[in-house]
Amino acid sequence: MAHVFRSSIFLAALALASQAGHGALAQDSASFPSHTITLVIPYAAGGPPDVASRILTPYLTQRLGKQVIVENRAGATTSIASRSIARAAPDGHTIMMCDVSCTLAPFLVANAGYDPQKDFAGITPLLRTFMTLVVHPDVPVKNVKELIALAKAKPNDLKYGTSGVGSPPFLGALAFLQASQTQMLHVPYRGVALALNDVVAGHLSLAFMSVSTAGSQFEAGKVRILGIYGEQRGPSIPNVPTFKEEGLDMGIMDQGTWLGMVTTAGTPPDIIKKLNEAFNGAIKDPTTAAALVKADYNLTGGTPEQMKKLIDDNTVFWKGALAKAGIKPE
Repeated sequence: MAHVFRSSIFLAALALASQAGHGALAQDSASFPSHTITLVIPYAAGGPPDVASRILTPYLTQRLGKQVIVENRAGATTSIASRSIARAAPDGHTIMMCDVSCTLAPFLVANAGYDPQKDFAGITPLLRTFMTLVVHPDVPVKNVKELIALAKAKPNDLKYGTSGVGSPPFLGALAFLQASQTQMLHVPYRGVALALNDVVAGHLSLAFMSVSTAGSQFEAGKVRILGIYGEQRGPSIPNVPTFKEEGLDMGIMDQGTWLGMVTTAGTPPDIIKKLNEAFNGAIKDPTTAAALVKADYNLTGGTPEQMKKLIDDNTVFWKGALAKAGIKPE
């Protein structure tokens, strides 16, 4: 009888502890955020994720009531940043703006240290942007057709820059080289803005990047934009033809490159819901939305489930595509 009584006390205590634990979790979620939120960018400053994040953070800080800071963690085809997200506390205070590279890096980098399908919790799809081909003013061509002719006349003589193997600019360059059947020398950088600097300085012939990255240097006449991916011309560069107009089929790259928000797997759903509402609110805010559109971002938004599907679909696609191409982690 005493044994039954002690067991009853133990079970009652266990139940109270469980309720207390759930209460603490609910309290933590209700008070989120409790301190600064770090928005991690897996590239150096100046690229599309970085530019977009710095446009978004003033609204997010006001909406969430705590400072949202941008932190660039570049390197290893986004693996450094992605690994840090996978190992962060699952409390929503560390989030990341990711792109396609975050899903394919484990198939390019040996011991990347994370699995995008298991270690990320989706917050929302956010933006799409389109690549452009930027050249130094002294490159002796006036359009894409003349650039292709020059590249075919002098294989591997032209040097092009991207933000590294597996990055969206790299994939854009790969699509261009395959579509134009040309050969050029690839020069990888830790960030696409660094490649742009070398195009301006004349160390590189050309580079692939978003309109938002090239914008100020293009407006200053320090670079020229020969073409843009996609079905339509960019609203801020209406005189630049699409590659499709130039007779080139860029395949999947003509759909644009996506940017989305993730956090650490295991983060409570109500915290993810609060973050989702904040980001979707940001792209509906007139001031923030106008700044993003001016920088040539297409605003999408969405649900955590849609972001999870985007990660899953891209992980499966690029795993197969890279394996088919014989590319293995190094």
